[in-house]
Amino acid sequence: MIKQTQPKLFSNLQNLLNHKITQGLIFAVVVLNALVLGAQTFPSLESSALLQALDSACLYFFVIELALKLFAFRGAFFRSKFNIFDLIVVLVSILPLVGNISVLRFLRVVRILRLFSTFSQIQFVLSVIARSLPSVASIGAILLLLYYVYGVLCVNLFGKDFPAYFGTLGKSFFTLFQIMTLESWSEGVVRPILEVYPYAWIVFVSYILSASFIALNMIVGIIVDSINEIKQKEQGKKK
Repeated sequence: MIKQTQPKLFSNLQNLLNHKITQGLIFAVVVLNALVLGAQTFPSLESSALLQALDSACLYFFVIELALKLFAFRGAFFRSKFNIFDLIVVLVSILPLVGNISVLRFLRVVRILRLFSTFSQIQFVLSVIARSLPSVASIGAILLLLYYVYGVLCVNLFGKDFPAYFGTLGKSFFTLFQIMTLESWSEGVVRPILEVYPYAWIVFVSYILSASFIALNMIVGIIVDSINEIKQKEQGKKK
């Protein structure tokens, strides 16, 4: 929501646009547009006149809503990152790129991203992610370093006997990624290697503890801290 401004005409229009019923209508239109775009992926419905009309109606609705917001809030409109996001999505949707059908379809699908800005819970999640990014990036850098060290180590230790898993650095990275996700890592990768290298469990267990448990749990902790900080900030504004 954007803080209201005077005179009364703008204030009334702001109240209308910020009203729960209006917000619910906008959300419903975004969902309808998403369903229409999904239905148009079926060959039998791709050329449906009804679906094309609904798609056009949704676009006209978004354009009118955006115009009303710009008129009502004027400069204050651009203080909200989600409003700027909506503006970009709508502008991209109306770009005259009808000459390239695949590009046009992609641009129409972009409209579904408006769900991010119409649902308050999604806005909250996006704010948490944005606030967590700097700290998560630091953890990511550590993970990449860890990833590289173990990748080189596994190529040197197991690459000769298990070239499908660790024959090259690229294959080693892919296998380590599979192990990090804990997807069939025991039966599919580690146990066959343990039959040849009985002490290989030290490498893989230490990698899983470092990458999957410690680092990923640190990321979860950072996100939880960001949630608490945003909630405290919102409570401070209410006071």
